[in-house]
This record gives sequence, C-alpha cells and structure tokens, in this order.
Amino acid sequence: MRLFVAVETSPDVQAAAARTIDELKRRTEESAPHARVTWVKPDHLHLTVRFIGHVDPGVSEKILTTLDHPIQVPGFELTIEGTGTFPPHRPPRVIWAGIAGSLDTLHEVEREVRSRLQRVVPPGDERDYHPHLTLGRVKSPAGLRPAVVLRGLEHAVFGVIRVRAVTLFESRLSSTGATYIPLRRTPLAHTS
Repeated sequence: MRLFVAVETSPDVQAAAARTIDELKRRTEESAPHARVTWVKPDHLHLTVRFIGHVDPGVSEKILTTLDHPIQVPGFELTIEGTGTFPPHRPPRVIWAGIAGSLDTLHEVEREVRSRLQRVVPPGDERDYHPHLTLGRVKSPAGLRPAVVLRGLEHAVFGVIRVRAVTLFESRLSSTGATYIPLRRTPLAHTS
C-alpha cells in the first residue's frame, strides 16, 4: 500500500484550481509545446502533511491505529494563494499553489503526525516541510519557462480551507493515473 496523510481541499478551492490549471495548460501548450506536464485533477488536490510511501498491510494497520485519536491542535484556516515552481531557479519539476494563513499551526499538525508515525514507520525522506498544493508535475520541461507560464498568476487567490481533520489516503497507481482512497479521517482538537 502507498500511503500519505493530507488535508483535503474544499470545493471552491478545487473549482478555482481547475480554472487555473486550464489556463496553465493553455499557456504551456502555446509557449512550450514539447513540455510534458501531468496536471492534477481538481478532485485530487490535497495538502500533503506527511508522505509515508509503500508499506505492507501489517504496518498499515499500525498506522491506522496511531491515527485513531484526535490531533491535539485546534482547527484553523489556510488561504490558498499564489503560484510557483520547485525548484525555483532551475527547470521546474513541480508547479504549485501556495499556502498562507496559519502556517505555524499547520507545522504543529505536521510535527504531531510525524511524531506518531515515527513509532511505526521507519523515517523516510526528512526534508524540511514546505506545504503547497501540487497543480502539475513536470515530466520534461522542454523549454517550459515559469516566468512565462505563471505571469499574472503569482498572486492568484484560490480560496480558504477550513482545516478540521487530516486524512490518511491510499494512493493506487494505474495506467490512467492515481486513485486516492480515504482510509481514516483524524479530527483536530475541538475548538470552543
């Protein structure tokens, strides 16, 4: 099983992202027709909290158990705004939408999830956490220039996500793309 923990997006954010992705596709086709980009389906948009990777069924049961209890962080809001690429100054591999708002609280959620998972999953990639919504994955940039494709979208506002839970997803890959199956929603602490 290939697993990750994420915050789900709202329908208004998905709709705004769909419009932006359509525009990015159009610009990419015009300015870099040989670039290969896999665009994320709007209903697949999520804010990854922790990527777990492949685990066997026994470990997945332990992960489900460790995510049984609420995250001890109160609910909060994030604004999805701005666009950019990773890496920022080299040929892009990822085109993303940015996150603003209660970033410190989001980092608290990530730390608690990471702490819980470390008890049952060997540590994986320990890069710094840079929250974002992936809009597209660049397979071959072939002349794709972010300054051209993202012009005027650097400060686009996609909407607000009210974070009340995190979700453990299974990602099933196939020739038609990934399917995300929610396995467990772990609520955040209740707010008064």
